[in-house]
Amino acid sequence: MKGERLILSGDIGGTKTYLALFSLHDGVLDAVREGAYQNERYSGPDEVLRDFLRVGEARAIEGASFGIACPVVGNRCVLTNLKWTVDGNALQAGFGLTKLTLINDLEAIGWGVNLLPQQDFFVLQQGVERHGNAALIAAGTGLGEAILFWDGSTHVPSASEGGHTDFGPRDKTETELLGFLIGKYGHVSYERIVSGMGLENIYDFVKARAGFEEPGWLKERIAAEGVAPVVSEEGMKGTDKNCVEALRLFVSIYGAEAGNLALKALATHGVYLGGGITPKILNALASGGFLDSFEDKGRFREFMKGLPVRVILNDRTGLIGAANYAARMLGETVRKVSLPGNR
Repeated sequence: MKGERLILSGDIGGTKTYLALFSLHDGVLDAVREGAYQNERYSGPDEVLRDFLRVGEARAIEGASFGIACPVVGNRCVLTNLKWTVDGNALQAGFGLTKLTLINDLEAIGWGVNLLPQQDFFVLQQGVERHGNAALIAAGTGLGEAILFWDGSTHVPSASEGGHTDFGPRDKTETELLGFLIGKYGHVSYERIVSGMGLENIYDFVKARAGFEEPGWLKERIAAEGVAPVVSEEGMKGTDKNCVEALRLFVSIYGAEAGNLALKALATHGVYLGGGITPKILNALASGGFLDSFEDKGRFREFMKGLPVRVILNDRTGLIGAANYAARMLGETVRKVSLPGNR
């Protein structure tokens, strides 16, 4: 098609890498092809790209951007758990790409949210939507945070490492949790609590505080499936009181930190909740504990009640956002994205 431009986008996480090729024409991004890759099978992102790109395809790509789950400095970052060094300039040169830019994964999601249709959100609090900044917080493998600054015409995401700020307990139970985790880690950040490993930490604390181990059936499930998915599922079902209490604490502290970020951002446009865990615990988030903590900000309680709070349901938002960012680097404005359903 005349005027069509080819865009490569990527979403590089701790365990998987997702890549997508888009055609851009008249402000519309159409998905051409997607690929999903288990990172443990590869020694680096260059091998993943070789598997995805077809012969000669790289030369036709005009723009490329990857969202990546680590701090990006100088178009380069290190995924410590994988021992991967991701160098955007080296990948660009090695594959003959015109331009490849690395951005933080939350920044990529931030570039994607405004392109999502309404059905890609679960509304926790309707609020009153106004022009202004927005906040983005995402609980998954870690805890990501970003501010989406309103520039008068669009939202411009700014990455942060806010998940590594000091955890601040609000009551006796949370103070005991802090003491428990200080003994384990020394420094205790919100990511040590509001994340996959965080839910495991909370569960260990709840068990130690209760003074007994989980029943045999639960121990078997956890051994087979992992702590976070089992504890969250059984906590929502109400089948085990330790799971119920662990999930209650998780949701409450998640809400408190989301509220902290909303205040720091002055997020009059609202708050977006992302990450792999969040859409899996919608019932727990909607039960009231999240918003109780979110709104519990003293003299700013009424302000907090007026902020829209939405859960992002589309797990391709990072891919969409990275493609949108690459298009902007080409001077293009994206109005619409065509990308089928969730993975």
